[in-house]
Amino acid sequence: MPQDLPPLDLFNLPPEAALRPLHAHAPVWQLQLPERSGTGVLKRTARTSGEAVAVWSGALRDAGVGVVAPERAFSPNPRTRVMSDGEERWVIYPFVEGRPYTGAPREIRSAGRLLGQIHAFEAERDFGLNVHASARAFPRESLAMDAEVIVEHVRQAFPEQAGRVEGLLLERTERYLHAALPRVQGEALPLVNCSWDHKAANLVYVTPDAPVLIDPDNAARLPRVYDLAITALSFPLDGTLHRGPQRLWTPEEWQRFLAGYLEFVTFTPAERACWADVLLCAWMDESLWQLQDSADAWQDPAQAPLLLELALLDAPFRLPAGGGRAS
Repeated sequence: MPQDLPPLDLFNLPPEAALRPLHAHAPVWQLQLPERSGTGVLKRTARTSGEAVAVWSGALRDAGVGVVAPERAFSPNPRTRVMSDGEERWVIYPFVEGRPYTGAPREIRSAGRLLGQIHAFEAERDFGLNVHASARAFPRESLAMDAEVIVEHVRQAFPEQAGRVEGLLLERTERYLHAALPRVQGEALPLVNCSWDHKAANLVYVTPDAPVLIDPDNAARLPRVYDLAITALSFPLDGTLHRGPQRLWTPEEWQRFLAGYLEFVTFTPAERACWADVLLCAWMDESLWQLQDSADAWQDPAQAPLLLELALLDAPFRLPAGGGRAS
């Protein structure tokens, strides 16, 4: 269970308002809000960009896009807790009633539609979110340390695959440093506002066609294809928080997700041309970290095969031949 205690007094809430923790490793609590406000979620948000996340998510909510935003009954929201060793930002969101992702075809397409709506919404507007103008760069030393940990995880869980994974990690590192990253950073890719965490564990389905993103707190302004690539690689992770298959999307499922996404977005020629490089950069950014940081999941027979599949990535995600259309 989370070690931190929820700062109920920060929002003038009584001690009995805290109902239950919602996440085993993160400070997130479901609580009863006063009077007729209903049920809420109290959680820690980004310390330096929490206000920008609140403005962005509030604009999405007001436009009818399925993203939670801070409860209107509390102002200001988020609020700052000052401690002896620094500051934290806390926010209260409404609790969304619905079902977790199960992997049904309609759920996959609607998850793609929601990401497309998020990417297309006021894409030129600067909400004050942190900006990453291109793929993030990581030094060889950092990548090598992560790779060493990953190989050890594989050696413990799938010893017959350790040599193959080690070779793939070395090859990908060289291709990332000397080819993919320089090419991606040389392109002016369209930037949009993203949750940077669009995955099954963060979606609640009010209906199969109406998912709501319940964790926008990692939001930033990124190249949209970078966020799309991270979504493709990360969507099924944290399998204890959803009911979908413990595997990557099949090519058919990925195309179904893209069909929903492309209702709102049209790829530029540059995005199409550099997609394979973007996917590798996203893997070196997000997947490498996930693979080395998931010691418990590597030891779980239900989750370890997904991690091995992500490490091997035998069936890379491809873009369709068509261009899609803008909303």
